[in-house]
Amino acid sequence: MSYSQMGEVWLQYVGARCTAAAKALQKREFDARFFPGREEAVLAVLETIPPDAAVGCGGSWTMRQLGILDALRERGNRVLAHEASMSFEEAMRVRRESLTCPFFLSSANAVTMRGEIVNIDGIGNRVAGISFGPSTVIIVAGYNKLVADLDAALQRIREVAAPANAIRYKLDTPCVETGRCEDCNRPSSICRITTIISRRPMMTDFKVFLVGETLGF
Repeated sequence: MSYSQMGEVWLQYVGARCTAAAKALQKREFDARFFPGREEAVLAVLETIPPDAAVGCGGSWTMRQLGILDALRERGNRVLAHEASMSFEEAMRVRRESLTCPFFLSSANAVTMRGEIVNIDGIGNRVAGISFGPSTVIIVAGYNKLVADLDAALQRIREVAAPANAIRYKLDTPCVETGRCEDCNRPSSICRITTIISRRPMMTDFKVFLVGETLGF
């Protein structure tokens, strides 16, 4: 088999896995869709959100990696997302105000093949925003976030997502040195609030866009 053929096999595998996960999410009442590439996913987000709507977002690297926040701002949307350049007071104000927006964007630390969405937060604004408040929540997650079950989800968070984000935020935690969760009790620990969304929250239009690319941590 040639290298080009191997590439086609991989793309078919990723597509099959994402499609199966989307079907599991749909059974749990989520509006779940699979997009082979990031361009289609970004377009779907922009088509879902009206140009005059306010949009909240947490610290999602996926959203920044995709350029969604910039695209929304450029067309006139008011985007409430905290940035490293903000003062502590301004960042906290933006975090709180983002929870009152009609739309909230996020990724996920892990999505199980059974249709569950798992996150661990330090402050809690992200898990709050996707749990209650905004009338429409849009999760965009690369296929690298897909795991078998809840045990695998927590393992992925401890060994991949949390250490990577701790490094990203330049935190003083043991995982920055070891690359895996050490179950620390540091003041800077971001592993404080664990949420499992096992079914679409009542009264929320909850969309999950799975992308056939590696996105985020």
